[in-house]
Amino acid sequence: MDSKDTDNSFRVCLSCGYQRGFHVHFKAVSEGKARLGLICPNCGQSYDIGWLTADVAGLEPKKEDVYGEMDH
Repeated sequence: MDSKDTDNSFRVCLSCGYQRGFHVHFKAVSEGKARLGLICPNCGQSYDIGWLTADVAGLEPKKEDVYGEMDH
């Protein structure tokens, strides 16, 4: 991958320097709306990226498939 392909990406934690991206979290902010944020899987630092969901009936997650690591 060419370095210019990642110039506009945010994947390095500003707190600990972890370089492999983030987990996503949702936080209810009002009825039917949630804020999406990022959490560093290494140190736990969270980031508010300013994104809100469209209308969501409720934050009641249901378990679905469990995914393992992909073979490369």
